[in-house]
Amino acid sequence: MKGIAEKIEIVSDVSATEDRGQMMGQMASQYRVALIWSTFLGFAAINWGMDTLLSNGVIAVPAFQKQFGYEFDGQHIISARWQVAFNSAGSVGGCIGAIASGYLADKIGKRFALGIGCLISIGAVSVQILAGQPGTLLIGKLINGFSLGSFLTIPSAYAAEICPAELRGFTTSAVQLFIGIGQLNANLILRVTGTMETQWAYKLPFALQFVFPLILLVGLPLCPESPWYLLRTRNPNTAGSTLARLGFESPGKTLSEMQRTIDQEEQREAATSYLDCFRGSDLRRTEIAVGIFSVCQLVGVIFVVGYSSYFFQLAGISASHSFSLSVGVSVLGLLGVMCSWVLLNSMGRRSTALGGTSILAILLFLIGILDVVAVARAGRLGPVYGQVACVILFAFIYLSTIGPVGYALYAEVSSPRLRSRTVGLGVVVQNLFTILMNIVIPLLINPDAADLGGKICFIFGGTAILSVVWLWFRVPETAYRTFEELDYLFLEAVPARAFKGVRVFTS
Repeated sequence: MKGIAEKIEIVSDVSATEDRGQMMGQMASQYRVALIWSTFLGFAAINWGMDTLLSNGVIAVPAFQKQFGYEFDGQHIISARWQVAFNSAGSVGGCIGAIASGYLADKIGKRFALGIGCLISIGAVSVQILAGQPGTLLIGKLINGFSLGSFLTIPSAYAAEICPAELRGFTTSAVQLFIGIGQLNANLILRVTGTMETQWAYKLPFALQFVFPLILLVGLPLCPESPWYLLRTRNPNTAGSTLARLGFESPGKTLSEMQRTIDQEEQREAATSYLDCFRGSDLRRTEIAVGIFSVCQLVGVIFVVGYSSYFFQLAGISASHSFSLSVGVSVLGLLGVMCSWVLLNSMGRRSTALGGTSILAILLFLIGILDVVAVARAGRLGPVYGQVACVILFAFIYLSTIGPVGYALYAEVSSPRLRSRTVGLGVVVQNLFTILMNIVIPLLINPDAADLGGKICFIFGGTAILSVVWLWFRVPETAYRTFEELDYLFLEAVPARAFKGVRVFTS
């Protein structure tokens, strides 16, 4: 490790780490404008959280079943194929939207790209509210998915580009917090409207998705554009004034460092395309960006957290109390995200991801074992209550470790010139896994299919162990590294385990 450090040196007249010794409170005060605007753009992720929960939640609303389902044995139900279509449409649209927004962000800037996403979302939500047939609703969900792709892609990339290295872990991982807030909002409004007999039982939850795009459209004209985008489009004066507005004490020095990084990248490749994400050192960066989101899904979060009410009802808890427990899990998850801010800055990204995923693997095997015991000892609630406790603990650990780490890492490991596109690819992989899980999980757990129930956690426990192995060998420590330092470390092919011990010298 020491030998590697001695081989890597950046000779520069700019200090890339002039603020590193400051306390986090002082940093937050100095860069409060950057924090405010990265938080403001993070509001977009609230809609992502609401949509993911509403897609599943409204299917259980009687008024929705009556409007879009068919009568079977005296009650209205949504057919299995329409359930799959409704649950997957947003993710399919999200794949397209993530790719498109990555391209648009490079061409017209992140503000305008997000503004376009907001306008599309408002139109798509209107279609969902006015829909009278399943096909029309599906089209609305598909179009809305396009905007959701930008809602997840742009905020984290923007936060990574306007904040100093010391605050990036906080601002990029905050996207996970906003997703959780969106899911909590959706849970609460479904609780209020779900029993209504009119169509407003599901139209009001849909209408809630108007709120944050409208707020964003009002504020985006005042929002500073990413200085990286401004510098790439040959607007150094505007980029410098933007850095000063964001709180950088020496915008000229920071601008020089940014320009040097851009010049070095352009010497290697002037134009950019998605194919560049799979060339040279960027291939490794892309692997990490998409791999970290693969890990988030391979630990089974969609099943364990998404189907939490399944375990609660097995324990004999009423549907109403089961819902209240699910809301409690959501609130606990939000607290977990806040805890992650401490972990990301104290332990770093790599250690937090490794430790969290290892604990999740243990919890998954515990849930599986307890499910076997529960079946063997039918009528005894102890094993089932144990599963409930594991589910609650799983949600907290996931949302304080690997969940938020994904949003921090995929925005940090990407090279500046390909950040929007690499982040877009990460979101695409996340959407593809969501589609896959929505199809496969019901087939594995339903009594009329494989009927694995909680024993599916043995499968996820195995994939979680494989994820730990991948994290150990492939994911580097990026905390407190400037983009110039990360560029150099990736170009020099420094092993992931050695990143933290390497010193990149500046003078």
